[in-house]
Amino acid sequence: MATRLFLVRHGQTTADAGCFVGSTDLGLSGQGLERLARVSSHVNCLEDWYCSPMIRTRQTLDKLAEFDSTVTRVTHDSRLREIDFGRWEMQTFAEIAATDPELLAGWQQYLDFSFPKGESVADFVCRVQEMLDSLCALDKESVGVMTHGGVIRTMICLSLGLSPRNYLLFDVAPASLCILDVYSDGAILKGLN
Repeated sequence: MATRLFLVRHGQTTADAGCFVGSTDLGLSGQGLERLARVSSHVNCLEDWYCSPMIRTRQTLDKLAEFDSTVTRVTHDSRLREIDFGRWEMQTFAEIAATDPELLAGWQQYLDFSFPKGESVADFVCRVQEMLDSLCALDKESVGVMTHGGVIRTMICLSLGLSPRNYLLFDVAPASLCILDVYSDGAILKGLN
């Protein structure tokens, strides 16, 4: 039996465009949330949701519940948090390149990289894999997950048997839905955005 994961990314935050937002606990800007009305028509059968504990994900799930009253049981799980970018939090790529150009080559290697004063990519991938395994072990046909872009991209890579360093191949928009059917021997990406 497959487990269908309905992976919803939180809405747009109050951060400036292009900033890396991981562990910084920002709220929503309110822009682009009309997209959730379309998402709700695909998830209106889901009662049980797993949600990152961050403010932006909780606010997005609350907004989704306004469109879809079946959101009744929510479990917050810290394994669904975005990666901690450390001192690169709230900076743009251009700012990072100006202050830490020597570290950018290491970031391109990805799996062996640790963000300065932040989380290692290996630890992040490990906790996302643990969460993915936990979701699939629930013995449910469908599971709703409210989380972050990096978590969704990593879950897609892990499920499809791709290296997590390929995460940028998947553009996951704010307030969008991705659907994964996960089987014991692999997965199928049924919907992206």
